[in-house]
Amino acid sequence: MARVFIVDRWLKNDENGNPPTAAMKRSLANVKDPMKAKVPAEHRSSTYGKYDRWRCRWYAEAQGVKTEKSKTFRLLSDAEEFKAAMEDDIRRGRYHDPKLAQKPFRRVAEEWTATKADIKPGTLRRYKRELRIYINPQWGDTPIGDIKTEAIQKWVNQLSEGGYPADRKRGTENTRALKPRSIRNIVRVVMGGVLGHALKQGYITANPMQSVATPRVVDDDDDMVFLSIPEVEDLAIEAGRVKNDPQDTLIVRWQAYVGPRIGETFALQVKDMDFPRRRARIRRTWAEDKDGKMILGSPKNGKARWVAFPEFLVAGLERQCDGRDPDDYVFRAARGGNLWVNTWRSRIWSPAVRRAGMEDSGVRIHDLRHTYASIAIANGCDVKTLQSQLGHSSAMVTLDTYARLWPEKLDEVADAVGRARAEELDEAA
Repeated sequence: MARVFIVDRWLKNDENGNPPTAAMKRSLANVKDPMKAKVPAEHRSSTYGKYDRWRCRWYAEAQGVKTEKSKTFRLLSDAEEFKAAMEDDIRRGRYHDPKLAQKPFRRVAEEWTATKADIKPGTLRRYKRELRIYINPQWGDTPIGDIKTEAIQKWVNQLSEGGYPADRKRGTENTRALKPRSIRNIVRVVMGGVLGHALKQGYITANPMQSVATPRVVDDDDDMVFLSIPEVEDLAIEAGRVKNDPQDTLIVRWQAYVGPRIGETFALQVKDMDFPRRRARIRRTWAEDKDGKMILGSPKNGKARWVAFPEFLVAGLERQCDGRDPDDYVFRAARGGNLWVNTWRSRIWSPAVRRAGMEDSGVRIHDLRHTYASIAIANGCDVKTLQSQLGHSSAMVTLDTYARLWPEKLDEVADAVGRARAEELDEAA
């Protein structure tokens, strides 16, 4: 049976091997100053009266090798409680080395991010950014085993209200309240991922994140802006007027009436266009790597797809592709080559929004994608078709994002059931 031994670090046997008497132990227990206890010098160890008195000793086995472990306590009652819990953990296979729980959170976070070789570089960079800005200022130096549910909950409340520690130039009193969706990503995805890694590695025996409550994410939390078709057209026209380039008008219309991600649009090549079928092959996107550099990679869910575009865009797209090599970009910079999202946003999109008088709406380039979804749904598009066009990983993602846009059809369904019943009964009669 696994055993934990409690050793008295202050008392020892004398030269003849005689142990301290009960009277000596009582005398030591009844005084505040151990130097005043009636304990002869031959029974006082070299650490007598110094440091913690009690040491728990046990053997831990890892990869077939047994190693002696120990932990000290000031009070015998604490040592006995630890002994009972440790023996139970060893017996039930729940044992973990207490020293591992002292590893700082930021070191465990570095281990966790090192395991994320299978995710997109931009996603990994976002994880590291959230660790640097939001998580490590609060938890970076905390031993992983000292992180408790109550403390996490208090921090989550600070994220909701503002005033949390953050890696910013300004003080914590100026940190703004975060939206529920951001809090969920920071707390559940990133910090929860680190704590899950700690549990898997045996640094902790339970995940303190399990009982933490985060703000509920509702549809409006993403601040999606849905434009009307006249608003889309106003923006498209103003975008073309910024640099007097019809390509920018076409880009706005393409985003709003086809719905790809802007990084996918700027990665389109002439060879991706199938004009007879009115289809475009989305097989690449511009994304940030782990160092923030823009690189070409696969679309967000890792899969290429075909998207359909309406007839009224064909003429403009054909002009973009006429006389071009198959590897040329459909939408190009003035001197050739690809367009950069940030550059186009600052030089074309933002001025166009101001010129259209829409700066107070908070509309973003990505809202053109949301606008496409709203137009498609209003005109009868089903979930699976919209999922395919938008490139969502599952129909559930599409539903979670746009469920409120589908019209309620309970009355229509009830009426249809009634008609079906009546028709069946009429036929039977």
